[in-house]
Amino acid sequence: MIIIYKCNKNQLKNSISAKKEVRNMSKKSLILIPIIFLISYLFSAVYSFHQVHKGFYYNDKRIIKEYVEWNDLRENFKNYFNIQVLKETQKNHDFKELGQWGVLATSFTSKIVDHVVDTYLNSEGLSLLLENNQNLKKMPKPNFISLIGGLSLMDFTGHSSFIVIYENSKKKISVIFDRIGFKWKITEIRFPDNFLKDIQN
Repeated sequence: MIIIYKCNKNQLKNSISAKKEVRNMSKKSLILIPIIFLISYLFSAVYSFHQVHKGFYYNDKRIIKEYVEWNDLRENFKNYFNIQVLKETQKNHDFKELGQWGVLATSFTSKIVDHVVDTYLNSEGLSLLLENNQNLKKMPKPNFISLIGGLSLMDFTGHSSFIVIYENSKKKISVIFDRIGFKWKITEIRFPDNFLKDIQN
């Protein structure tokens, strides 16, 4: 009887200690899971931004194609250019005097803009632009330091989007990334007012 009692007592102690270990593990898991999730979330954003940097720097069509949401970007460009065309035509006195013909001319111009954007705004077209862009040489070479440093350039606007502001000739261009699945892709580029006019001048 004494032996059985001792065995039961030892088993009870082992059971209690096992339960305590399970509780401790559960507590650790509750703390670690959110931390791991947050690190994974931030790393996926930083890595995607780094891939875009690398794609532009090396003019890699495959990377550029993979990290740009082309349909959304095309719609963004169409809206921007059509609004700029509308603003310019409204300021132009010759267009106002044309009346309905001016409206038709604006509509025709808008259709041309849509066709040009649909035809040329893709990975191949962007690659051609990058070939002749001298500013790319001023960009830092993609490496581990630029990967980590990319976080300082990212401004999160929500749990599924962030903005990177690129400054060119004192003009700020905002590049918007949205989370699509496990990747973050460029979905929109916001140009400053009169950006096209400044380029022409």
